[in-house]
Amino acid sequence: MIKVLIVDDDNLVRKGLISILPWEQYGMEVVGEAKNGEKALELLASLKVDLLLTDLAMPVMSGMELMRIVRKQYPQIFIVVLTLHQDFEYIQECLRLGAIDYIAKVEMEQENSGEVFMRVKARILEEQLKISSASESGESKSKELEMFYDIIIGETLGSINEDRLTDLKKRGQALGWVHRVSEFECFLEDLKNMQLPPAKLMSFLHSQWNVWDRIYNSVTENHIELPDSFHSWTEVKDWLYEVRELVAKAIGKAQYSEEVKDCIARAVQAMHDELSESVHASEMAKRVNMSRSYFSQCFKDLIGMTYNEYLRHIRMEKAKEYLQYTQKTIQWITENTGYTDQKYFSRIFQEKTGMLPSEYRQLTHSEIQVSD
Repeated sequence: MIKVLIVDDDNLVRKGLISILPWEQYGMEVVGEAKNGEKALELLASLKVDLLLTDLAMPVMSGMELMRIVRKQYPQIFIVVLTLHQDFEYIQECLRLGAIDYIAKVEMEQENSGEVFMRVKARILEEQLKISSASESGESKSKELEMFYDIIIGETLGSINEDRLTDLKKRGQALGWVHRVSEFECFLEDLKNMQLPPAKLMSFLHSQWNVWDRIYNSVTENHIELPDSFHSWTEVKDWLYEVRELVAKAIGKAQYSEEVKDCIARAVQAMHDELSESVHASEMAKRVNMSRSYFSQCFKDLIGMTYNEYLRHIRMEKAKEYLQYTQKTIQWITENTGYTDQKYFSRIFQEKTGMLPSEYRQLTHSEIQVSD
C-alpha cells in the first residue's frame, strides 16, 4: 500500500481529497495531511510516506521549498504536484525539482479522478523500475526474472518491444479473452513471453485493470481487487484467471456462444468509451454484426438490463462523478453524458436520484464541508 501525505493550505481541498477518493482502490492510503510545507516536514519526521501530494502556493513554506528539502532529506519519497498553474516553464521547474508528475486542478475537472490517480500510480511504478534497473547489473536482473517467471532467460536481456506491448494492451482491453479460452491462453502466453520486469508488468496490469474494473463495476456495482504486488508469474496467472471468471459472470451466461458474449462485451466497452455520443441500439447491433432484435435479447440476458437502461445507468453514474468532482456547468455535463437537452437531462437525473443535478451537487459539496 502506497502511503500518501497531502499538503495544501486549503482545508476543504485536503478533506475533499481524503473523503471522496477511493484510495484503497488505487492501492494507496492517506496517512497524514498538512496545511503548509513546515507542517509537512514535521509529519515526515515521524511518518512513513511513499508519496507526497503537494500544492505549490502556500504560506509559511511553499511547495517549491518543501520539494527542495524533501529531495535532499527523503530522496525515496515520490512527489506529485497539485497546482493551478499550467505554464510550461513553471511545470518544468517542478519536474526539475524531482516531481514525477503534476495534477492540474482543472485536469481533475476534465478527467475521471480514478484515471488521474491510476496515471500517478503507473508513474510511481515506472520510477521504481528505473531505480531498480539503475541499481542492478544485467546478471542480477536476469536472475530476478528467472525466479519470477520460473524459466531460463539467459545471460543477456533484450529491450522491451513496445509495439508488441501496445498490441497486447489492445487485446487485453478488447475483452475477447473473457469468453474465448484459446484467446485467453494466448494472451497469457504472450504476456509471459514478454518477460517484463515485475514493476513494468505491474504497470501493465494496472492499465488493464482500470478498463476491466470500470466495466465490471458498471454491471455489478462491485470492484475487482488488484494486489499491491505479485511475487511470481504463477500469482499473476492465478489473478488473471480470477478476473476472467468475475468478468465472464458479470457479462455472460452459459446458454450463449462465445462469439455472442464477445459481441456484447465489445458493445459494453464501446458504450463506455463513447458515452458523450448518441449511439442507438440499432447502430451498435450493426457494429457488432448482430440483428437488432437478437442483439437486444442477448444484451438484456447477459447484462441484466436493456440497452437503453444500461446506457442511462452509466450516463447517470458519470454525471454524478462530474457533479461531485468538478465545477463544470450543467449544460456541459448534459452534453458530455450524451444528452442534447438540459431540461430532459435534469428530469432523467431527478427520476434516477430523487433530486435535480444542482441539488445533488450542493448536497455532495455540503457533505465535504461538514466533514471539514
